[in-house]
Amino acid sequence: YTADPLMSAEQDQVDVAVKLLEKRGFINEAYLLRDLATFRRDDNWLNAAVAKESAFASTNYPFAVITLYPDFFVYTVDDVERAAILLHEARHLKGYNEEDAYEFVWRNRKYLEWTEDKYGNSIVWRSVRRQTKHFAPNLFVCDFRPFNDCTQ
Repeated sequence: YTADPLMSAEQDQVDVAVKLLEKRGFINEAYLLRDLATFRRDDNWLNAAVAKESAFASTNYPFAVITLYPDFFVYTVDDVERAAILLHEARHLKGYNEEDAYEFVWRNRKYLEWTEDKYGNSIVWRSVRRQTKHFAPNLFVCDFRPFNDCTQ
């Protein structure tokens, strides 16, 4: 109750991204995001007191509360990038850790049509690739591929 809810236009963007996830085959994740999660646009008083790195979103598990920070709306170029971020948060709704969430999204990005040729220069793509490499380094050991990415 101490955090602000999403504004109407923001909620509309979330709804479109969740529908995109469902359309692309992420039925369970879309269900969790649409029917279980509560979205807010800033942290409650307790979370705000904890220092954290810049982020697009965060999930309070097991409470199913997802905070969408301003960067989620400012730096995503379209619904596909918002869907990728929400897919990550849906993994947290299932109780998975950062390593799993990053690896799951990176391995499944092609199903979202979130590809390097379309998004390789976007802030979100570069940030997620960097974080994925940090949390799931096993995906980046193919020295014969660009960025050593074994999933391409």
